[in-house]
Amino acid sequence: MVHKKILFVCMGNICSSPMAEAIMQSLMVKTSIYWEVDSAGLRSWNIGRRPHKHCLRTLRDHGLRSDHFCRQFTVQDFRYFDYIVAMDESVYKELLLWSNLYRSSTQCLVVLLSSFGENGKPTTITELSPTYKLKSFRNAYYQIKDCCKYFILGQKICIVQYALPSSEEDYTYPEHQAEPVKSMETYSPEKKMSLQQISQLGPSQKQMHSMADTLDLATNAFLTGVCTKILSSPKPMSKYHETSSNCRQRKLCLVCGKKFLDSL
Repeated sequence: MVHKKILFVCMGNICSSPMAEAIMQSLMVKTSIYWEVDSAGLRSWNIGRRPHKHCLRTLRDHGLRSDHFCRQFTVQDFRYFDYIVAMDESVYKELLLWSNLYRSSTQCLVVLLSSFGENGKPTTITELSPTYKLKSFRNAYYQIKDCCKYFILGQKICIVQYALPSSEEDYTYPEHQAEPVKSMETYSPEKKMSLQQISQLGPSQKQMHSMADTLDLATNAFLTGVCTKILSSPKPMSKYHETSSNCRQRKLCLVCGKKFLDSL
């Protein structure tokens, strides 16, 4: 898979571009894509600041976060990034003007995010501003997320879906090997003391008896783990790893990748 570098650009780097950066990073984690993503602004209004509170609130409502600090777009970004994605029409036109003057190669592509709509058709993304209400940020979130999905699909890449085991019940064991025993009981009936016998002991004797119980349980747990590790043969372990890796990872075709992205 080719490593790509993507830069989202808006006017102040405080509303829409950091939101798009966080959304794209989340989609990359879920689809096992390893691209470098960043965001910047054309103006120097918010250099060093955190994204707007409505932007952070919207991301937090969807289980995302942003560690971004606002920065200004520079001419060097044309030479470093593969894609420079404009968040609205005005930013797109200004970036095109900059690219004609300063771009040293044709490897960097300036694109408009709203052009990545369903079936290759352009769509609309709500323009954001620090003066807008939280509702506008929430509407823009879903629009930006959909455009990011279609941007990924437009790259014709192979998406890998992982299904990690959710509990210990998902682990499989060979037929000839039973599941490891988890009990830590070591006492035989002869060694156990009845409650009546324990109640007849003095305070110091009760404390010593409790410490002895704790020591025996810890010793048994240690020995059980050591014996299980020593007695287990390497063949069942390799079979387990082969089975678990096959059920956790699956490469998707373009149609299945689209369905998987739609479900995210």
